[in-house]
Formats: sequence, structure tokens, C-alpha cells
Amino acid sequence: MANSLVLYEVKDQIAYITLNRPEKRNALNAELYNELGKAWERFEQDLDARVAILSGAGKVFCAGADVKSEAFGAATPMYGSRVSPTSWNGTKVLKPVVGAVHGYAIGAGYGLAVKGCDITVAAEGTKFAEIEARLGLSGLEFPYVPYMPFKISLEFFLTGEFLTAERAYELGIVNEVVPQVELMNEAIKYADILKKNAPLTLRALKYAHYKAMDELYARGGNAAREFETFVQPVRESEDIKEGPRAFFEKREPVFKGR
Repeated sequence: MANSLVLYEVKDQIAYITLNRPEKRNALNAELYNELGKAWERFEQDLDARVAILSGAGKVFCAGADVKSEAFGAATPMYGSRVSPTSWNGTKVLKPVVGAVHGYAIGAGYGLAVKGCDITVAAEGTKFAEIEARLGLSGLEFPYVPYMPFKISLEFFLTGEFLTAERAYELGIVNEVVPQVELMNEAIKYADILKKNAPLTLRALKYAHYKAMDELYARGGNAAREFETFVQPVRESEDIKEGPRAFFEKREPVFKGR
């Protein structure tokens, strides 16, 4: 397990699921994405695990999709299959998940921290961001829209600026902000409460909540499908290559809108 991109360990009915690519700030490449999916499937079927704690090894929870990967683009699972790393939660995964988030939670990492976890504990100093507008990307943000007040959500997604853990708490995006040294202990406190509650009731309550959130953006018919008409040109554009290239060259991107 030490060499695995996702660590999985169960103690006292708590499954500890850890993103384990610290040298890349736990950025999601195809391999990590697939290993995480396997971990969620294992957790849901694990009779010894009542609740999971999701965390990231190293200094960063998750820096989002690995845009530096040679495989990044249409072939990347998060983009090619139109499935985000959070899609398991509330659908395939109906056991409770607690997030222990620190450092940065960016892009898909933000999604994992907020939609991928039912209860999110953030360490002081943690920063959240959705930087697709700054990189010329699009496609994964749609399910996250209902999680913020409308004007704040527009500001967050359109500017790509960082949101502090304290501000995230004020907005109801995370449940608690604690000092870094207390992060895992606080997550365990929540897990200890959850593992004692009735499992079938928790499944029903969790399904109801995520189903209701899904309906918020699906209301009116084919909203998600219509959104794809805007996303596809982004995936086929020159900008989708220019944004990540400029980011790693540490310069301002030159977007052409085509």
C-alpha cells in the first residue's frame, strides 16, 4: 500500500482514504483518478467501514487535475468521460464521508473537498479555488454551482481568485476550520459520531440531500446537456492548450476565444 496513489486503511470502523501523490500536490492524473474510484468502490462494499475520512498526503490536499500530464485533454478521465471525481458521492457512495482538507483545494480538488465530502473540516490557512477561467478550461464546474450563494459563486468561478478557509466557513462551504495540528483529530470526532448512527438512515438522508442538490441545476429539463454546448468548443479550442502552457511558463496567457 505504501506505493499506492491512494492509501486505504480501516481502523475502528473508519476508512482512511488518502490521496498519495504528494510530489505532485496530489494532482489528479488518470492513474490517481482511477485508483480513487477503486477506493470509493472498496469503501462502499467494506463491511468493516461505516464512515470514511478523505485527506491528502503532503502539504496540499489536492491541486486539481494534472494539467501538466502528457495525457491531459480529451483523453483525461475527468474530461473525456464527462465524469468528475466527485460523481461517486451521493450516487455510488452513500456511506458518510468526512473531508480533512489542508493547504490548497483547487479545481477538481475543490470539488472533492466540497461535493466529494459530506462534512468538510479545513485547516487554518487552507485556500480554495476554481481556476478553469484562468486556464481556458471548462466542463467540471456545473455540479458545484448550487453550493454557493449566486453572486459569490459567479465571483468565485469567473475570477478564479482564492477563497480562504475562514470565508468558506462563513459561506457554509465547509463545516469547521481548525488549526492544522487539530485537523485529523477533528475529522475523527465527526467520524466517531457518524459511525454510531443508523447506517440505513444515513444512506437515505444522504441520497435525499444529493438528489435535491442535483435537481437544483437539472430543473427545467436538459440543463446539463445544454451546458455541454458551451463546454465542447472549449475542449476543441486553442485556448485549452494555451492556458496550462502559460501557467507552467509563468506568464500571462493569450486567449483567442477560439
